[in-house]
Amino acid sequence: MTGAFAGTMKRLALTGQGSRRLCQTKIAHLISLAQKMDSGAAKTCLVTGATGFVGRPTVKELLSKGWRVISISHSSPSPIQHENLTHITMDLHNTDDVAGLFSDYRPSHLLHLAWEATPGKFWHSTNNFTWVSTSAHLLDQFVANGREKAVLAGSCAEYKWENETLYEDVSPVDGDTYYAASKLAFKSLAGVIAKDIDLVWARIFFPYGPEEDSSKLISYIFREISANRQPSIQTPDRAVDFIHVNDVALAFEKLLSASENGTVNICSGISLLPHEVAIECARLLGRTELLGDLLTIVARTQTDVSICGNRKKLSVAMNGTKPVSLATGLRTYLSLDD
Repeated sequence: MTGAFAGTMKRLALTGQGSRRLCQTKIAHLISLAQKMDSGAAKTCLVTGATGFVGRPTVKELLSKGWRVISISHSSPSPIQHENLTHITMDLHNTDDVAGLFSDYRPSHLLHLAWEATPGKFWHSTNNFTWVSTSAHLLDQFVANGREKAVLAGSCAEYKWENETLYEDVSPVDGDTYYAASKLAFKSLAGVIAKDIDLVWARIFFPYGPEEDSSKLISYIFREISANRQPSIQTPDRAVDFIHVNDVALAFEKLLSASENGTVNICSGISLLPHEVAIECARLLGRTELLGDLLTIVARTQTDVSICGNRKKLSVAMNGTKPVSLATGLRTYLSLDD
């Protein structure tokens, strides 16, 4: 029997925890997966945070490109059914379970998305500290099993936000929140842990899409414009780099496949003010009566901070493929392209 399956069965026999770690209905699928992994027919990527906002479309993208995927979530079932997908619910903070996960499955690639992400709380949550340790152990176990490449999710929050285009290897960083400081700490650790394998640190800018949390800026603007109201913006002079979550998913698949290493911005390369987003929403929704005031606000607004990434390194990995425009991306909120 293949090494992955034999290792798992041994763990189940010794621990008696098969019903928790791996339900019996998935045993047959595990046998098939292990046989495919031994055959070397395709790459296998383990994805943490697989049922999250970024994780869901990324798993779909990987599967569409022929990857075998092992998706990990804390408690949520996978919304995706696919013959090349194995979904596992587990606590990544449990170091024994994580060690067993990698020794059993031995994925060739790792995409680590899981982190503290509670809206409105993640910036200064002490859970960020726990995720540094958890992520370091996760990566260490991946490397210990002789794997090929890891892509780790960083954030544009690691940069010092001023009014300059942000370059991966040039722009200053500034860990002025628990979240940013913790991401930077893990980045430093990752460089040591994964020094002998291919490694990408992917700094995600501002992903958006119809399944985002309802408290997010674009969802809020959509609600206000839909109700024929002008949105009330706390930081009208801050322009940010929005990138559709489907483009983030495309980028992750390419970074896993490409030879690119090091830090890479996951961005559109264009920063927009909140009221510029509102203008596009008003046009899309046919709220022409709001356009005059919105255009006036934009004309009078002087940008104080522009959070915009340089996407040259990403463009190389993407073979020049460009992200969708904001106008196109916003249409997905209304399923106008279905």
